Amino acid sequence: MSPQRSLLEKLTREQLFDLGSQIAATLAQKQGCRIGESAVASHFVHNVNPLRPGEIRICINRDAGQSLAQLETPGQVIHLDVFHEPAPVKIKPLIAALAPTMRSYLLLLQVRPGNIEPHLRLLYESLFIQTGTGKGNLLDLLKSGEEHSQKQESDSNGQKRNHVHILLTGLPPKDCALIPCLVDAVETEIARQGIEIRRVEGIVHVEKMGQQPLPGSFLGLHPEEHRLWNLAMALSDILNGPDDVIDFLQVFSGPFKRKKSLSLIRNRNGNLRTLILSMAEAGLIKRGWFADTLTREGRELLDFVIRHQHELESQLRRMLRTVPVPQGRYRSVRNTHLKSKQKHYSYISKTTSLMKDTWLGSIAVPETMIQAAKNKILKQRPHLRITREDIKVHEREITQPVDICLLIDGSASMAGPKMKAVRRLAEHLLLATRDKIAIVLFQGRQARVAVPFTRNYTRLKAGLKSMQPQGLTPLADGLTTALSIIKNRHVRNPLLVLITDGIPTCGKWSNNARDDALKAAEMLKGTRAKLICIGVASNQEFLEELAQRSEGNVYILDSLEEHATLIEIVHRERKPYSR
Repeated sequence: MSPQRSLLEKLTREQLFDLGSQIAATLAQKQGCRIGESAVASHFVHNVNPLRPGEIRICINRDAGQSLAQLETPGQVIHLDVFHEPAPVKIKPLIAALAPTMRSYLLLLQVRPGNIEPHLRLLYESLFIQTGTGKGNLLDLLKSGEEHSQKQESDSNGQKRNHVHILLTGLPPKDCALIPCLVDAVETEIARQGIEIRRVEGIVHVEKMGQQPLPGSFLGLHPEEHRLWNLAMALSDILNGPDDVIDFLQVFSGPFKRKKSLSLIRNRNGNLRTLILSMAEAGLIKRGWFADTLTREGRELLDFVIRHQHELESQLRRMLRTVPVPQGRYRSVRNTHLKSKQKHYSYISKTTSLMKDTWLGSIAVPETMIQAAKNKILKQRPHLRITREDIKVHEREITQPVDICLLIDGSASMAGPKMKAVRRLAEHLLLATRDKIAIVLFQGRQARVAVPFTRNYTRLKAGLKSMQPQGLTPLADGLTTALSIIKNRHVRNPLLVLITDGIPTCGKWSNNARDDALKAAEMLKGTRAKLICIGVASNQEFLEELAQRSEGNVYILDSLEEHATLIEIVHRERKPYSR
């Protein structure tokens, strides 16, 4: 078998330096970037999300040079981590692979032969490397030779780290092309040692906990409880909130109820195997022959979540209100533009303006006090007093009431991440808008109202928890059920949002489920309800016909698992009501 070619041999000089310029531009924007499949580079400290091993968190308020190299000036060190499965990577063959890579890079730069050694020495001095079997400056490691390397491997006792840690000090932006070459050399050597590379699934930029304020109700936390808070929040985000976290952790506190409880949680959140393995690696679960059990720290986490369940739920609600929304990750077919058919109502806006001739609107007290303080200084008033010219009032904006009915496919194919995305959508709409929300779930052979139109968050959560995907897809019954609750309630500007990943498999009036669904869609025409269909490529043709029958709109996504995309679509369809 011929030896594998290095990156320096695969890419042309122009291609390599174009890659280097992209890396330099990303680092200059104070962002981290993924190099290849397994490496992350930035100017900051990295750590692995203990519950999502493929997710690397970049702590943007912890400079790598200041935190890891004790430098005074930030931005001097490039932090490079190459991730692999936990194993002791031998450092001696690794440095033997890095040294010729750096020499080849200088030759590519067309450095004069007489100047290569001084340049090479500077590069060696700038690189610090650490594995599970040793660490040190590359120049020192090369000088000390085999005896020093063997001593370090013996002293470190072969620790099973999950990444090769590299710091590059003072590397100019024009030499960022060296970074992918180093990553390629490290990955090749790790594979030669029989260790599997760990793929980086994603990068998240965060602020290091402890250097930012905790939520207001948590200012009294002990420092050792900060990690429990982070773990509880991460688990609450992965699962369906603190109540699911409690159910999940309690499964491992006793083996007798595991089968039933775990199957219910899996049905709501998808495959949990990766999560269980990650928690075992984080020291929260102990794997056993007959049953997995919580470790001491796992039991502490369970007690912590039970004690602080309300605070965790409050923090999740804050996150859901401000969920980031992507742009344009779908294809749409529009058959109508929604228009309000009901009278508008007004609400107090957060925007303020100076009071005009007439006294309209409520006074914005904080803004008024600030304006008075400014005028005291600018107009040299002897005392702080409020005059007419200081008063600011809230402007009133006009919006339209909207009642949203989510028509959800509850068949077995929607289990896991898809249903979780639907839950996040429903919670966001209730928390971030003034709309009433209803949920109609169609599954098995009929539909049911999981949540009637409400503004009550507790009622919504209870209805969402009762949704267990299973069975067939009775879409026709779902459409007629949704139409009936819209007709029988005092509903304003009803927006009916259908979310499904398939085609109907159970009819209502005949054995032809498809024709029954199209017939039910025609019943929406001429009513106040407007239908929005959200699906995937596999059911695009059917959804387009369904929307055409009801004069609705269609959105086709690559996946229904992204709740942020669902949120963007619904907000887009709500906009005509607020104009």
